Amino acid sequence: MTRLILAVSGGQKLQADRVTLASLRGLVGPGLLVAVGYMDPGNWATDIAGGAGFAYGLLPVVLLASLLAVGFQLLVARLTLATGEDLATLTRRHLPKPLATASWLAGEAAILATALAELVGGAAALRLLFGLPIAYGVGVTALGTVAVLSLAKLRQGGHEALIHALVGLVALSFLLLLFQVSPDPRQVVSGMGQVGSALGDASGLMIALGILGATLMPHNLYLHAGELAKRARAIPAAQRAVAYRFARNDTVISLILAMAVNAAILIVAATSLSGSEGVSSLDGAYAAMRDHLGFGAALIFALALYAAGQSSAITGVMAGQVLSQGFERAHASNQQRSVLTRFAAVALAIALITLRGSDSPDGLLVWSQVVLGVALPFALVPLVLLVSRRDIAGQFALGPQGKLLAGGATTVIIGLNLYLIYASLAA
Repeated sequence: MTRLILAVSGGQKLQADRVTLASLRGLVGPGLLVAVGYMDPGNWATDIAGGAGFAYGLLPVVLLASLLAVGFQLLVARLTLATGEDLATLTRRHLPKPLATASWLAGEAAILATALAELVGGAAALRLLFGLPIAYGVGVTALGTVAVLSLAKLRQGGHEALIHALVGLVALSFLLLLFQVSPDPRQVVSGMGQVGSALGDASGLMIALGILGATLMPHNLYLHAGELAKRARAIPAAQRAVAYRFARNDTVISLILAMAVNAAILIVAATSLSGSEGVSSLDGAYAAMRDHLGFGAALIFALALYAAGQSSAITGVMAGQVLSQGFERAHASNQQRSVLTRFAAVALAIALITLRGSDSPDGLLVWSQVVLGVALPFALVPLVLLVSRRDIAGQFALGPQGKLLAGGATTVIIGLNLYLIYASLAA
């Protein structure tokens, strides 16, 4: 991965006394950490529902959502490389205090909601694998997250290495599943042309909005900025333009990987589960996959689901630390935040299971996406405001056309998320 980024970013002679190759190599990696958030259980639920219900008709929505995510993560890279500071710190320092406070609270709520989705996704995988009830699975998954964070702490860069391994497992799993279902490329392309009729259906529109809502998540913006800021401080300001190219290519390539995984999930569901009964849930998808593709394929699916939840949990903890430090709230280590956040998420999950009187994980995933939709504007709006200011972003500041595009995209995404929230609560 690092060599690929270096090759793509090449074309200029770098002077070792001004920008060391080691510093530039350090800019390769944050993109993959961010990509994890685009492959979490919330994405799985919406992609599976879309593929099973509308075949390949919603695949263009997955591609569009991924492109929007790339655009906003590149804004994060521009802002961070321009200033050497992360989004949370810049929001606290340059924007009105009420907005900064609201952004911090919304960010913490988003991290808690993401932790809920990760725990529920892991619990769903444990139920599929071992028949463990969701409430018990939530607790076991939380303990597993704390354990893997403790193990990763034993060596420098352990968190990133573990995340890379988990992401590789997820990607390999769906490569194997794609090979097994062997979709016809002509049918895939033809089916994408049915996006209009899929969006014309009320349930299809809701799934499409869910795909958009599950793709761009607030904590990913803070995490990306925090990881880039740590690396950017070692690079002279005069060479930040070269550094941005490395960060840009790292982001684009990593998020293309995430887009490929999400597309693969939908394609697998569309090819093998379309027309089957009861596959709008993770349980139903597992059962249908077992019936259509065999136990081996279903096992791969469940293992990949657990890996996706654990990798997202680790990045969620890292994002929480960036948020606390940037907004100058109570400082805590990754280990402490992991325990506190998992405890709160476990309590919330059990409370919701009790109140809902259901052991189904899908309803909890929907609620987590609603919270993310509420929190998203409090990260997007500060990001666009800050990267539009030349006194802050300097040469990386958006021009008139960039401001128009970023502002328009932000408005559309906020509007779609608000509609999704309304429709989810009204259902």
